[in-house]
Amino acid sequence: MSPLRSSQDAIVDAAEAVVLKGGAAHMTLDAVAAKAGVSKGGLLYHFPTKKALLKAMLDRHVQRLDEARKRKSAELPDGATRAIEAYILSSLARDRRTERISAALLAAVAHDPRLLEPIRNKYQRVLSELTPSGLRFERAAVIALAADGLRLLEILSLSPLKYKQRKQVIEEMLRLADEEIQ
Repeated sequence: MSPLRSSQDAIVDAAEAVVLKGGAAHMTLDAVAAKAGVSKGGLLYHFPTKKALLKAMLDRHVQRLDEARKRKSAELPDGATRAIEAYILSSLARDRRTERISAALLAAVAHDPRLLEPIRNKYQRVLSELTPSGLRFERAAVIALAADGLRLLEILSLSPLKYKQRKQVIEEMLRLADEEIQ
């Protein structure tokens, strides 16, 4: 990893720590610089605006979700439903830290929805990756949207599901994916 990259990573790490401790509203460039142990000028060298830092945080978050999906896919047996199963299981894996970062980023992008444009494009590509094995696009989209809806409700602490119900809903999503292939 280059020194430039590791400095940027350290600053994004610090931004995540600030957000986790105090929420998105407390993520100021001064707070992030202090947490990262760099001058504000050093921070601005890498991220000239708060928007640039938020974009880097979003990019990292999406990269982590992609990596989790790939790891889950590698754990699953080969088969026609492997991609959609990996999507469901990785999207709905419970990780409190990731959920807190997701919630904070969601609050931050509410002020500037343009930050989500690269994620929209990525989401379209992900949906298309779920269908080459025989799953109709519509079925894959419904299942992915259901998983993402549940994830969003959980991020916002709005999900009405108890543990057993949540498990049954996930099993139903997996069954729906498998049902069309058979």
